[in-house]
Amino acid sequence: MGSLQLQHQNYRAVDAAGRRVLLHVPTTSVFELDRVGDDLLAFIEEHEEVRADAVKARFDGTHAPGAVCDALADFIALGVLGPGLPTDAAAPRPVTRAPIGTLVLTLTTGCNLGCSYCYREDLEPPKAAQVMEHETALQAIDLLLRQAGDRERVGIVFFGGEPLTRFAAIRALTLEARARAQAAGKQVDFSLTTNATLLNDEMIAFFREHAVGIAISIDGDELEHDRRRVTLNGRGTYQRVAANARKLIQAGLPRPVGARVTLSRGNTDVQRIFRHLREDIGFAEAGFAPVTASPGSPQALAPGELRQILDGMKALGRDYVKAAKRGWHHGFSNMDHMMLDLARGTHKVLPCGAGLGLLAAGADGTLSLCHRFTGTGTASFGDVTRGVDIDRLADFVGAAQHVHEACRGCRARGICAGGCYHEAYVHGGDPLAPTFEHCEFVREWLDFGLACYGEIAIANPGFFTAGNMQRRELT
Repeated sequence: MGSLQLQHQNYRAVDAAGRRVLLHVPTTSVFELDRVGDDLLAFIEEHEEVRADAVKARFDGTHAPGAVCDALADFIALGVLGPGLPTDAAAPRPVTRAPIGTLVLTLTTGCNLGCSYCYREDLEPPKAAQVMEHETALQAIDLLLRQAGDRERVGIVFFGGEPLTRFAAIRALTLEARARAQAAGKQVDFSLTTNATLLNDEMIAFFREHAVGIAISIDGDELEHDRRRVTLNGRGTYQRVAANARKLIQAGLPRPVGARVTLSRGNTDVQRIFRHLREDIGFAEAGFAPVTASPGSPQALAPGELRQILDGMKALGRDYVKAAKRGWHHGFSNMDHMMLDLARGTHKVLPCGAGLGLLAAGADGTLSLCHRFTGTGTASFGDVTRGVDIDRLADFVGAAQHVHEACRGCRARGICAGGCYHEAYVHGGDPLAPTFEHCEFVREWLDFGLACYGEIAIANPGFFTAGNMQRRELT
């Protein structure tokens, strides 16, 4: 063996419950280091460059030579040791077809609320809204079933605006989609995100009957929620949302009801929000996302607030670990997603399924990368009548696969893959321009999640069984 150098870009090692676990960045595989591997890695990290004679001199009489050689061979095979560039700097994979598993239907651009923030650029009051015509929606469903290829299950997401302003359309399209999916030999799942102000008994009964997955947008307790999520005439909506959410939860839907919280300026106490949503209202789970806001927006997080959010998420994560060791479901969905990625060895080349596996149909039938791009005026990727514009989609996806130089050495590149297209668009007008505002946040959250994963795996490996992870994915 000649001289080999430590390849920082290909691994991350953290302490977990008195042991050390290693993340192999190019594959998002996680390994628990034994004593030999831990000592060898510490030696390599100290010197950065090693030779066989130096390794022999250091470990003779400390560890068995065969064990040291095996550990050294493992590090070389993983690319933790070796010459050259990052091991995952692969050429972009060409796109020749567009299999879709999930289609978002923008039923309306109208919303009955006047929130202080919203990602939609074309939002309007319900009476002035553009709505998706029934025939357009049926064409979208047929497109999904054609583009699904050999997938046995597909998903339809009802979106808006506020989708419940068009409940009659949701009912009709659910029944029609089931019939058409059955004729095509497929199963179809339905979901929607709602502000919950319009929920009633009739809707709840329908959603229970058809196993519709429901996420409710709610930003905390009455004080915080009513500062941000108000009616068009400025009145708070918390009391109505909380009452309807409790009614929905008590109805016992087949799929657990989750809360989606947008964290904007002044609303960063994730522990308090989580406890309220789980304990006082009864949500099965709650997830948090920082607001996507242009620079200078009054809703954008103030300096230091990301730090507050991350510290709060870590505190919730530690509670999650305690619950997982006992085999309990904690309900912090951000941790569920991280644990699922690590358990599966998820390694992203693209930041999400937008454009590959998922597209969104605007109210007029044009196809966008995701629901956040409908109505923005950005380039479309076909429409529900003519189908997917494969050439344009291929150009976009090909460009998106080019790894930015700043990302090549990042340990989170397989989890992040450059960040959200829409966030990049909001910040700089270009969906493909990397945004670096949250990079340290993502890296620190990954390190924390890796340590938590190792601690859970050591104490209760059964927590990561396929069934357990599948249940979390469906919620």
